[in-house]
Amino acid sequence: MQNFDFCSPTELVFGRGVETEIGTRLARRFPGGKVFLVYGGGSIKRTGLYDRVTKSLRDAGLNVREKGGVHPNPEIGFIRELITEAREWQPDVLLAVGGGSVIDTVKAASMGIPYDGDVWDFFIGRAVCQTATPISVILTIPAAGSELSMRVVVSNGEKKLGTASQHIRSFMSLIDPELFFTLPTVQAASGVVDMMSHIMERYFTNTADTGFIDGQAEAAMRSIMHFGRVIRREPKNYSAWSQIGLAGTFAHNGFYGLGQEEDWACHGMEHALSGWKPSIIHAEGLAVIIPGYLAFVGVRNPKRVAQWARNVMEVKEEDDAEAIREGIARLKSFYREMGMPDSLTALGAGDAPLEELSQSVTGGKTLGHFVPLKASDVLTIYRSVYQAEV
Repeated sequence: MQNFDFCSPTELVFGRGVETEIGTRLARRFPGGKVFLVYGGGSIKRTGLYDRVTKSLRDAGLNVREKGGVHPNPEIGFIRELITEAREWQPDVLLAVGGGSVIDTVKAASMGIPYDGDVWDFFIGRAVCQTATPISVILTIPAAGSELSMRVVVSNGEKKLGTASQHIRSFMSLIDPELFFTLPTVQAASGVVDMMSHIMERYFTNTADTGFIDGQAEAAMRSIMHFGRVIRREPKNYSAWSQIGLAGTFAHNGFYGLGQEEDWACHGMEHALSGWKPSIIHAEGLAVIIPGYLAFVGVRNPKRVAQWARNVMEVKEEDDAEAIREGIARLKSFYREMGMPDSLTALGAGDAPLEELSQSVTGGKTLGHFVPLKASDVLTIYRSVYQAEV
């Protein structure tokens, strides 16, 4: 295990109706302060969440300004608009009410507001975040884990890049599992796949002596699959959503990567795809890529992949190669249960410029750490999942 420094300063407020406490809780920290509310489409208004949140804020004596319209795969143009408006109004706190796209939009803006240059500088390595406007979150979609993480991903044209900073962690995130009851089926399933992938990106490591974290990660992945199936059948099961909500939050706060080198190759390959075609749902892209990735690395670094197959997918095969094949087959079966596509063609990416994307995502170097992937390796994985097996 490697040395590590772990800090997770976010106050997590969890349970039924906690969103109505947002005003009181923010007013304790910013009495009479300015709250810039950011959200996505009209769903928070249709469900009554918008009314509950704004009433709570105003009843607590807070001043509120708002900006809706965040789209999936948050866009740099919208973020720049938000930064301009926030600089004019000078809010005390940015409040994200939504899922990963809304939260990442707010995180990026929080870096950009006090920065003299363009916010994209943080994503291309031209600047490092030194300070940020405080942010808080009310989660409406359990998936990205952005409500507790230090990471942020945004799109700029066909470029989809990420960065990270302790300064952009939410200081307080509120999770009411009942808010998930009205999620469309595809969003619920995508959240399950996405949160599991966050653990997998950390689990596939070459770092030795990680037994404690391995056990926690394996249990979390099994739980996510179990309760993912439950919410698929029972979309208003509060208990199951509570487990999924908590799992998604902790999947991406850094805990499952403590003391080890992380991978992130699958996310890199998917970001290239959804950067090329923003209508691709991130989790659906991951569901296509991950099985192909596991088949590729399972031949080259089998011990860890076989451990995953036995301890997570509950395969009993003694032979590593057979265990890996069966583990991948069971993962594909789970993805099908979640309604995920099983190939690039099914994803709507049959015309993707795979050679160009492979070169772009590696940038003349290698991608990932578990098995460092050259551009030719990435292309091989893309081609392996181009069409579903018959």
